[in-house]
Amino acid sequence: MYEISAYSHFDAAHFLRGYPGKCANIHGHRWKVEITLRGETLNELGILVDFMDIKELLKEAVNAFDHKMINEVPPFNEMNPTAENIAGYIFEDMAGRLRDRVGSQIKITKVTVWESEAASATYFSGE
Repeated sequence: MYEISAYSHFDAAHFLRGYPGKCANIHGHRWKVEITLRGETLNELGILVDFMDIKELLKEAVNAFDHKMINEVPPFNEMNPTAENIAGYIFEDMAGRLRDRVGSQIKITKVTVWESEAASATYFSGE
């Protein structure tokens, strides 16, 4: 079994509805996103998935949020844009993008979203 990871980032603002503290106010982060993929078979070049493909797909996914108010981007216009919820959303979005690009032999195992160097949330595959 092989596992690889790639990173991307985006800059965006958000606020947490119903939160009893400062995070209820509009504030911004330089969000960092890590995606981890797993598969059993390498191609003829010894590559699980080309990093260029992964980074391109991840950049497409995070561009939905870049330089925006996350609370205005569906589904976060209704769902609280916590790091946990964003990680879960990107996981599901990337699962579809990856399936369309490379098929079903490669699986996403987790997506981690950092809102700072000291705070992150991870969404894991249920498989």
